[in-house]
Amino acid sequence: MSYQTDSSTAASTSNRYPTSVLVIASGLLLGLVWLLSCFTDLQAGTGWFPLSVHIACEVFAIVVASLVFAVVWHSQGPQRASSPLLGCAFLAIALIDLAHMLSYNGMPDWITPASVEKAISFWLVSRILLACTLLAVAFRLQPKRPLSRPALLLVALAVAGITTFMQLYQPQLLPRTFIEGTGLTSFKIMSEWLIIALFVVAAWRFWVGRKERPAWQAEGLLAATLISIFAELCFIAYDNVNGLFSLLGHSYKILSYCFIYQVMFVANVRAPYARLAVEKAERDAAEKKAQYLSSYDSLTGLPKPELLQERTRQALMDARGQQASVAVLYVDFDHFKMVNDSFGHAFGDRLLCRASERLQQLLPESAMLARAGGDEFLVLLTELTDAGATSAVVQALLKELSEPFVLDWQSIVVPVSIGVALGPNDGQDFPTLLRNAEMAMYKAKQGGRKSCCYYDSELDAEMRGRLYLVNGLRLALSRNELLLHYQPQVDIATGRLLGVEALVRWQHPQWGLVLPGRFIPAAEENGLIVEIGSWVLFEACSQAASWRAQGMMIPRVAVNVAAAQLHDGSLERVVQDALAKTGLPASALELELTESSLLENDAEVVLMLNRLKALGIQLSIDDFGTGYSCLAYLRQLAVDTLKIDRSFVQGIDTEDGHAIVATIIQMADSLGLSTLAEGVEDQAVADELLRLGCRQAQGYLYARPVPAQELSATLAAIREQVHGSALAQ
Repeated sequence: MSYQTDSSTAASTSNRYPTSVLVIASGLLLGLVWLLSCFTDLQAGTGWFPLSVHIACEVFAIVVASLVFAVVWHSQGPQRASSPLLGCAFLAIALIDLAHMLSYNGMPDWITPASVEKAISFWLVSRILLACTLLAVAFRLQPKRPLSRPALLLVALAVAGITTFMQLYQPQLLPRTFIEGTGLTSFKIMSEWLIIALFVVAAWRFWVGRKERPAWQAEGLLAATLISIFAELCFIAYDNVNGLFSLLGHSYKILSYCFIYQVMFVANVRAPYARLAVEKAERDAAEKKAQYLSSYDSLTGLPKPELLQERTRQALMDARGQQASVAVLYVDFDHFKMVNDSFGHAFGDRLLCRASERLQQLLPESAMLARAGGDEFLVLLTELTDAGATSAVVQALLKELSEPFVLDWQSIVVPVSIGVALGPNDGQDFPTLLRNAEMAMYKAKQGGRKSCCYYDSELDAEMRGRLYLVNGLRLALSRNELLLHYQPQVDIATGRLLGVEALVRWQHPQWGLVLPGRFIPAAEENGLIVEIGSWVLFEACSQAASWRAQGMMIPRVAVNVAAAQLHDGSLERVVQDALAKTGLPASALELELTESSLLENDAEVVLMLNRLKALGIQLSIDDFGTGYSCLAYLRQLAVDTLKIDRSFVQGIDTEDGHAIVATIIQMADSLGLSTLAEGVEDQAVADELLRLGCRQAQGYLYARPVPAQELSATLAAIREQVHGSALAQ
């Protein structure tokens, strides 16, 4: 009996004051009648409560009691607010009240003559049964093994049957309640006081336990109990069954039944329907929310691509047979991962919301903006009459989105790359336009980001070529298609061999020899570079150890390390395993790092490189000067060599190129580092490098990268070349 719904609670609140007022008014009325009876002989009249009025009152009470039984009996489910005990008790009460009415003085004989004694006996049983039932409900009395509803029904019928049988066939066994000429007996009066005591206890329990029940239920049951007390007081005070107190007592009895019926009706009829309405409203709201979430992005509130697809289909249909066209723009924020990594995902989410607002402000009213996911947005432009209309929108997006966002007092610049596909030329349906726009966006990123690219048919061939390249690269290691070429590094002044750089190549069965410039970027983008880098490191160490075993002393072998290898966390273990398994001394291994890989200045990476350096491994910075000009790592790492990028070396004959090379060499000298020039192809460049202070070089002037088995002949050729140069001088 302890459930609560919003609707029933609201209903109880609106009825609380009328209920309290009605109870107070009933009590005041009883008090007023009692005071008047003290000064006037109100009970002397017998016309207050004639037989017809009694019959009407009892019929009404029987109907209400029967309705209580019917409502409770047909209530189902674990949440019903009333127990079958109360319903079955009211069935018995209704039957006994019927017997009381048929036994009333003046009614036709029913088995035995009607009399006041007979009517009062049925009345007392009915009132005692009501008092005991309310007491049980108030204290929530339940046997350890509750009876089933059919069993309770049989008990109720048995109580009514036994009471009727005893009164009709064994009345002498029952105590007297009324004596003609004398009035009510002491037994009858004591019984009424006992009934009042039971009602008082029940009312007290309803009052103290009102917080354990819904307010409307506790209030209704309490009101019914108090009104029942008033009724019993009337039945003690009356001297004449047709007097005013008898009429008032029967009226209070009907009122108490009505309160109980109201509680049962609300609990078992109105409340379940109200609860069902609430559940239906919640379910409808959940369905609407699910439908919304399936069609709209939960973060930005923008439509999802599915809605854009329908709008695009309609726009393409409208554009048929006309000069108008549609455009799908694929907008991706550049380096947005750095924002999340630096400021957290919550900050990144708020930045995306701010970016979506700016996008909406920049787009024309006919455009539709959607979020594809992550930091990617889609734009549909319709009713375009020429390519210039699309270009104007794209340029506005590029310009305005390059302006900084101010969030939490942080000024953040997150430019975008945009891919554009024009329909129907670039696709006659949304999936095709979306794929082509995305393809164009990736092309824009490859072109340097912060730019726009329009789709053309050549992109298809390029993307298919990249797909074939990546798929082939995934199989290259397992099929032993990768190999290493080695390019000598020499002393410019003496021609002495200083080491070799291991350069990976891919011998494809159909494409032939694939150079690293073609497949290394694809390997980095698709996460294959770590596995390839581990293979290169082990293969280079193994080959260097093999040369040493053959008596061919190669001072060191240099291996390039990608940024992903540095931050993967496994480089130190891979290097140690390679040295241990091949037996190559750590001093014979050099790791070439790029400036961009050291940009994040990760403390763990610095510690790991310092541990490798402590083993005796040499470190060099490859392509120095082409990175982000962050020199902090030179202070934190014990770098041995700076490798001057070939673009600077080949431009040494220009004023700017010469100044850059000279500056790098001077800086390295001041830090106690060696310099090695890459891409040296003629003797004049080598002489100028030597004059500037650079003593190491590699390039076509000395040798091209060659397979391991050809290195011996290449080194011999270098020695002859150096010897010939010495003789010429």
